[in-house]
Amino acid sequence: MPISVYRVKKVQTPPQIQVGSFKIAFLTDGLWLNDGGCMFGVVPRELWKKDHPPDDQNRIRLNLTCPLIMRGREAVLVDTGIGNRLRDVERKIFGHQDGWLPDGLKALGMEAGDITHVVLSHLHFDHCGGVVRRRGEGGFVAAFPRARYFVQRGEIEVAGDSTNERMRAAYRHAAECLGPLAGLIEPLRGDTTIIPGVQALVTGGHTVDHQVVLVSDGPDAFVHLADIVPTRSHMKGPWNQAYDLDPLTTMARKAEYLARAAAHRWWISFAHDDQVFTAHVRKDGGKLGLSDMVGVPREYQSRQPIGGEMSGSSAAGKSL
Repeated sequence: MPISVYRVKKVQTPPQIQVGSFKIAFLTDGLWLNDGGCMFGVVPRELWKKDHPPDDQNRIRLNLTCPLIMRGREAVLVDTGIGNRLRDVERKIFGHQDGWLPDGLKALGMEAGDITHVVLSHLHFDHCGGVVRRRGEGGFVAAFPRARYFVQRGEIEVAGDSTNERMRAAYRHAAECLGPLAGLIEPLRGDTTIIPGVQALVTGGHTVDHQVVLVSDGPDAFVHLADIVPTRSHMKGPWNQAYDLDPLTTMARKAEYLARAAAHRWWISFAHDDQVFTAHVRKDGGKLGLSDMVGVPREYQSRQPIGGEMSGSSAAGKSL
């Protein structure tokens, strides 16, 4: 079976919104593929396949959205995507190559050394993989060498020492990602102000210590919902990922944040939506919808063939 991946000749200048005195740019680490059943859990394929058409291996197209929050010299990156750390077989499974974050920064006239803070929603590979860069045969180095890195202490503890088989699989990449960051990570204990106007807020649900990032300045606000609402389809209450450790908590937290976003006209963004970077939430006849959508460029959404053949099983889940 021919192998194809998402890649572009040139990454466009990331779209931006203004939230009070903050400018927020929507970087992407690229599009990728993951199993649709894993992404939608108990929701039948017949219900999600129209908006998220699966390929012949049941994989759906997803984004790796990484908002960059800027004010003055401060540049706070939320999540880092997959990066370039995947091995060849993993790249074929997930349709992802080297990661686009460096190109997105370059398009903004920035470089990795300009990032001052990195906030990780959690330590699954598709959110923290880009904290390091593979340097040929020389191993890994910190991708943002001047940044302070923030993640909940509980995430670090689970990633480093779990007796549960499922948890070990979910975090088996973590040592490779966190090792080069020794001395740069600042573990958090609960809700924390990263810089004035930018908060990391624990939600739980997807993982025990999963967190979202809220930006607020006067009446304006923005929240990156990470993996409690990974796509626009997950705005529906019972539409949750099979990966969620506590789906009832996911449902409660996303209902809370979406209600606040609708009531106060917050901008929201999703971790993995392949078509929408950010939007306002509106309530129409009791149902939630989106308005003022900032879309993912169409040219990002097509796969290109690469050499080789796919063999064996495909997307076994987010355990790399």
